[in-house]
Amino acid sequence: MLPGARERFVPIPEGEAGKLATLRHMAGLICAPDPLVDAVTDKMSVAGAGWGPLRLAEGTFEWVRGHMLYMPDYNNGVVIEEIRTPGYLLHEIGVLGRAIGDCDDYVVLLGALYKRLSFGVTLVAVSTVRLDHVYLVVHTGEGSAAADGITDFPFGWEVPEGEVSDRVEYPV
Repeated sequence: MLPGARERFVPIPEGEAGKLATLRHMAGLICAPDPLVDAVTDKMSVAGAGWGPLRLAEGTFEWVRGHMLYMPDYNNGVVIEEIRTPGYLLHEIGVLGRAIGDCDDYVVLLGALYKRLSFGVTLVAVSTVRLDHVYLVVHTGEGSAAADGITDFPFGWEVPEGEVSDRVEYPV
């Protein structure tokens, strides 16, 4: 655990209320002030100078996907939902070269970077026959694109509509 880091356990209701509570919590983490997120996006802005907004959003997506390893939230075989802060994930990347997380962590980090880069963000929670999942849609001056970092699919791919049994969108 990071120096000064703490764990906070938050009860999550079942069903639709739980999805909304989780998305609201994630939005709070995305928007929370964080000097490490600010420093990283300052560097991204310089590195992406001359790129259009959609290209910068895609480059940010590829950077996050290249620096995170997918790991579901399990504790002794039991699913324990954990959501790390963007600063925590960036600290892991800075110290270890990579951070570990599941879809929630990818979304929180991507969302925080996108918001600091002045892009709009919508969180998308979907349920399919196999799983519950969250990803985001980034809104740039050149259009919008899905950003689902845990898949091998390219920037812009999202869970096919025909596979989705429930979908909740939450603008940040």
